[in-house]
Amino acid sequence: MLALMSAPKPAFPEIDNDKFETIMKISNKDTVEQKKDRSNNDADPSRTLQLLRVKGFPRLLPEGIQALVSYCQYLQELSLSYSFVSDELLLALSAEKQVQLETLRLEAHPETKPLPRVSDKAWFTFSNNFPNINLVLLSYMTNEDDQTPLIAPYVPITHLYFGEAPSEATVLCIADQCPQLVELVIAAYGPGLLDDALLSIAEGCPRLNAVGLGDCEITCSGLLEFVTRCAKRLQILYVWETSLVEDSELDVTKVSKNVSLRLGRTWVPEYIPLY
Repeated sequence: MLALMSAPKPAFPEIDNDKFETIMKISNKDTVEQKKDRSNNDADPSRTLQLLRVKGFPRLLPEGIQALVSYCQYLQELSLSYSFVSDELLLALSAEKQVQLETLRLEAHPETKPLPRVSDKAWFTFSNNFPNINLVLLSYMTNEDDQTPLIAPYVPITHLYFGEAPSEATVLCIADQCPQLVELVIAAYGPGLLDDALLSIAEGCPRLNAVGLGDCEITCSGLLEFVTRCAKRLQILYVWETSLVEDSELDVTKVSKNVSLRLGRTWVPEYIPLY
């Protein structure tokens, strides 16, 4: 499923690092015998945790997440604020050989600024240890400088969602910075057309197969050219009808027909009520 997002302000519950570790029943004082017994107990529900979502805990330290990750050897998906990401966390994830992480989902909000600076070495180590990782980035940042540490060639982004309108420079850099991109969602964009940026992304992101465009502007001819370049791999295409700009060559009806021919299936833009 591909959905466009609004950008509500996140709520921040109060929970500190000690309470977090207590809730998860993690102890660093176990004896060797206790650890050995626990390692042989596959029924321990805390050790078989597969999905961990950490959202909006400003007093929680990365060490608490690291402790939980090292304890839960079946963890497959980790979802957290980008503010928790650090060299130490990425290296700790990479060092836990038993962790078979499949998805790392990160959210970046202006409220969590300043964002941490994570080294390219830590990202390279993480990428090498998880070569098939799904790295999902949900960015609500609007300032171009704030996007710089998020969208970089050493960050293995596969799914990129913009919950707020990104700058033109940010969108134009995607083709060069995100070669592994599979899915792109832009909830809003402007002023200006998306044509040139989308065409460059079509060339620079050979794995891209899902695109969602919300409150933005793209010419009918530009959309058709984009689909023509991606038709063989484009599985999902979601575009608001109000985002299509008719030109001298194509109107909405004609572009719908031509896009359907390129995709080999019926396609129409999404109708958005004006109320």
